[in-house]
Amino acid sequence: MPSVEESVRQAIAGVGDAEPEVRAAVAAAAASAAIPPPTGQGVNTLWTILVSGLVAVLLVALGGIIFTIADGKETTSADILVTVFSSALTGLIGLFVRSPASG
Repeated sequence: MPSVEESVRQAIAGVGDAEPEVRAAVAAAAASAAIPPPTGQGVNTLWTILVSGLVAVLLVALGGIIFTIADGKETTSADILVTVFSSALTGLIGLFVRSPASG
């Protein structure tokens, strides 16, 4: 398997004197195609990092919501924290929902 640099060089040479946008798109496609997908332990590590990060965001946002409610000030608004919490929760739940395409 050729290196990423070699794949990009070959792809750019293949489009010749095309417009810069076309050359950039071809280079990006060649670079992404040359990177092998993660397997085995790599996938497990990526999932662990992703889920841990979303849970950390959830906990920080929940703590912030509780703090803003408990401080007793009427000027304090928890709207932004609720948005962060609900977005992170939706993302976390979305990781475990079966894709409609997979049946």
